Amino acid sequence: MYRGLATSLLACFYLSFGGGASAQGLFDFGGEAASLFARGEAEQRAGNLKDAVAWYKKAIAADDKYFKAYNNIGYLYGTKGHHERALEWYRKAVDANPEFVDGYNNLGGTYLELRRPKEAVGAYEKAVRLDPGSAAAYTGLASALERSGEVERAARALAKAKELGVDGDATDAGSGWVLEKQGDIAGAERAYRAAIAAGAREAVPYMNLGVILVKRGELDEAQGMLERAVELEPENAMAQVNLGYVLLEKKRWPAAAAACRKAVEADPKSVLGWTNLGLALANSGDMAGARTAWERAIALDPGNETVQRNLEKLR
Repeated sequence: MYRGLATSLLACFYLSFGGGASAQGLFDFGGEAASLFARGEAEQRAGNLKDAVAWYKKAIAADDKYFKAYNNIGYLYGTKGHHERALEWYRKAVDANPEFVDGYNNLGGTYLELRRPKEAVGAYEKAVRLDPGSAAAYTGLASALERSGEVERAARALAKAKELGVDGDATDAGSGWVLEKQGDIAGAERAYRAAIAAGAREAVPYMNLGVILVKRGELDEAQGMLERAVELEPENAMAQVNLGYVLLEKKRWPAAAAACRKAVEADPKSVLGWTNLGLALANSGDMAGARTAWERAIALDPGNETVQRNLEKLR
């Protein structure tokens, strides 16, 4: 039977940040849109994502060119697996500011999540034209080119990313992703741990560190990291899939099934989520539930031979 691990994000996504006001004066500095945006940031840090989106939209109502607000709404939709909606907001961000490099990086990453690599190439190419010194943009471009079958161009883009090194102003989680794509797993782990030590409020560093730990067989620490990831972002389908994977490895069938159910609720098109849900249910003795889950998986991915074999075993 098949258990897949959803490895670290296909792309690193970038939040936008406002000015550096203190917490007490957070909502009063700058113009009206900046104040409203800062309130959205505060709600996001507190985990109140619906309220964060509402404040970001108020910032846009005050200034329809406030590109950072569009970007952050896209980011929040993306963390919940709503990649088509994220795409809409990232497009609005670059429409509002055609020179917004992180917006094009986020567009590229979202196209990769949607398995549209050629469009991702276009987005990343715009990012590297705007910022030729961005290792992150070249790393994303390499991923997109590789998935488009352009192996030689992908190798050149990755070589350029290595030449540039990690962006000095990248977030620790962003640095970790670049290092991971470049094959520096130890460096990536240090970056993710640094982000976590600094109190990261996004799931990415916890989830990506969890994947590294799983690959090393350190399942207990991996489970802790992934549990923190889903605590921060309960609707992050990839984090839930990965938590489910760890619980499957530990033969904790009901807990694994619960995580996988949350994954497919967040992203009903997750083949891996349905596949692993079926495995957890089969090992729990719920063969009817396993059949239903695997039928959903095969409907999404008709050529998946491992899922097909799982179904045949139930006949």
